[in-house]
Amino acid sequence: MASRRFYAYYVRGNKLALVEYDAVYGDGQTLDQPSLDDIGPGGGLQWKSPTATVADGLEIEYAYSPRYFIKETDDTNTALDTYKSTGGYLILEDTGNDNFSASPESLADGSYIVLRNAGRWNGLHRVSAAGAGYINTYTKYSGTGAAIAFEETVTLYYNVDVLNDELDTIDLPEYLAKALVYYVKGKLAEDRVDIDQKEYFMREFRKMLEKHENSKIWGARMMIPGPSAIR
Repeated sequence: MASRRFYAYYVRGNKLALVEYDAVYGDGQTLDQPSLDDIGPGGGLQWKSPTATVADGLEIEYAYSPRYFIKETDDTNTALDTYKSTGGYLILEDTGNDNFSASPESLADGSYIVLRNAGRWNGLHRVSAAGAGYINTYTKYSGTGAAIAFEETVTLYYNVDVLNDELDTIDLPEYLAKALVYYVKGKLAEDRVDIDQKEYFMREFRKMLEKHENSKIWGARMMIPGPSAIR
C-alpha cells in the first residue's frame, strides 16, 4: 500500500528548515495527522531531518512581509572586496576606490543597502557615510580594524526602499488589508479594556486570515472523521 509522509517547517532568522515525521505503522501507513510535539519510544521527538528521498521534489508555499524592497535588482555594484571594524561599526571597502557617494549609488547618511554573497553580512544595512572606496554603516561590529577580504564577489544593491515610518505602504493583498483593519480595531479595544469588542474584532481578523490561507489550497478536499467519531 502507498504510504503517506508528513512534513513540517520552522523559521529561524531568515532560514526555513524542513522536517519529516519519522513514524509509520506496521503496514507502512501513517493514517492520522501527527502532532508537532509527538514523542517517540526513546523519548525524542518524532520530527527529524527528512529521512527519505523524494524523487519529484517538494513544493513549499511560503509568504512573508519583508522589511525592505529592492526597487531595481539590476542596479548593483560588485566592487566591494574587504570589510573591517572602526569605532565598533562595520566599514565596507573597495580598494579600487569607487565613489559610493556619487551617482549612480549616491549613498549618504540614512541610505540603505542590501548585500548578497557577503557571508555574515548578508542582508540590510543602514549607511552612515560613503565616499571614495568606503561605505560606513550603523551595523555594530567589534572585530578587527584590519581589512578582511570577502570570500566571494559581493553584490551591493543600493536602490532599496525600507519600511521605516507611517508614510510607507505595506505590500498586502487587498483582502488582508481588510483583515488588518479588524486587527487594529481589536488592539484599540484591548487598550480600552473592552474585552467583548476586542474578542469580536480578533475573531473576525482570524476568520479572514483563515479564508485567505484556504484560498491558496488547490485540488480536492477531504474531511476525515476523528478516531472517536461515529462511523
